[in-house]
Amino acid sequence: MNTHRRAGKTVALVNDLLYGALQCSLRKPQLAYIGPTFTQAKRIAWTYLKDYAEPYLSRPPQESELKLTLKNDATIHVLGADNADALRGMYLDGTVNDEYAMFRPSVFSQIIRPALSDRNGWSVFASTPRGKNLFYTTHRTAEQEPHEWFSLTLRASTSGIIPAHELEQLRRQMDPEEFAQEYECSFDAALKGAIYALEVDMLFADGRVSPVGEPPLYDPELPTSVVYDLGYTDATVALWWQTHKNGRHKIVKVEATTGADIFHHIASIHNFAGEVDEVWLPHDARAKNLQTGKSVVEQFLSEGIRPRIVASHKIRDGISAVRKVFPSIEIDEATTGDFVEAIKSYRREWNEDLGMFSERPVHDWSSHYADVLRYFALVCGPTAAASTTNSATNNDSTSSYHLQGLFEDNESRSRSQRRIG
Repeated sequence: MNTHRRAGKTVALVNDLLYGALQCSLRKPQLAYIGPTFTQAKRIAWTYLKDYAEPYLSRPPQESELKLTLKNDATIHVLGADNADALRGMYLDGTVNDEYAMFRPSVFSQIIRPALSDRNGWSVFASTPRGKNLFYTTHRTAEQEPHEWFSLTLRASTSGIIPAHELEQLRRQMDPEEFAQEYECSFDAALKGAIYALEVDMLFADGRVSPVGEPPLYDPELPTSVVYDLGYTDATVALWWQTHKNGRHKIVKVEATTGADIFHHIASIHNFAGEVDEVWLPHDARAKNLQTGKSVVEQFLSEGIRPRIVASHKIRDGISAVRKVFPSIEIDEATTGDFVEAIKSYRREWNEDLGMFSERPVHDWSSHYADVLRYFALVCGPTAAASTTNSATNNDSTSSYHLQGLFEDNESRSRSQRRIG
């Protein structure tokens, strides 16, 4: 469902779920409304779902779990794609994926789709377009395979839902691209506020994305470095790269994990097939964990890995660093998961009160990928090259290298990197 704003798609979606739950002939049907985040899903759909389900409920709604139980023993859950791992282990007879353009691409293929398989379940994908991203690809597939999919595009100019005089006012008051996206269901309108739009366009125009099926970019003869964005309550993203003699930085692997402890990441370094040259951690990795009494840095050191610390910096300086290094980047699409889609989706929000884009980018599923790209740019960009080379000659052993030494070893690099941008 590719629909304009205020078309009533959420009401339609919750009624799809109710109808599917009541018509399912399998034992204890289980269905889910899934929004981009749990908070959004609760705000958008929970009230509608309770209202329309009221005649069919077998017990009061379970507010703490956002769960309804119907008279035929079917259950309907309200969930968020931001914590998609919570869906693992569930079976599903049907789902609606609302504002699907804002989902992390792997959520459906890796988590939701397998949950539908043994019950022969169904799924609805609905959204307002947000550029040519995940939802665009799904919508195009539906149009090209009408024998397997039902596809609906509902534009404001033809639906009749919004009065013509209101549409005319909206057209005059909104940017043309904004109106085309929000009310005319256009995928061609640029994602407003996209931070790396030009850089990603050039990435594809220059052929610097190695598509699935092509030989891998990874060269076993070269050392590999890894940088982490550590998520303490959400996703952790690790970016692995190799720097070639021609100055190209080839991103050979990007891994996002949710709920994995620090020893999972340490094990991934020990188990890496090739030589790991440098391991970089964000500056807050020095902070001690209240449960363990140790910092992330100390945990890495205790396992024989001597990490380096990315300099503390302002986000705008990190974004500037990314733009400088972007022309030298190549990406292996087969081994980097959602990375490219995340960089395309990373954006600033328009501040209606101030009439300008917010200084800080939107924090959503793409943020962790963008953060790790920023760290990568700071440690391998032109300004960082000299200090990285010099520090690599330090011959201190891992066993004798303590936290204060690590701090001092990185101070000169930190001062130079703060000048980036």
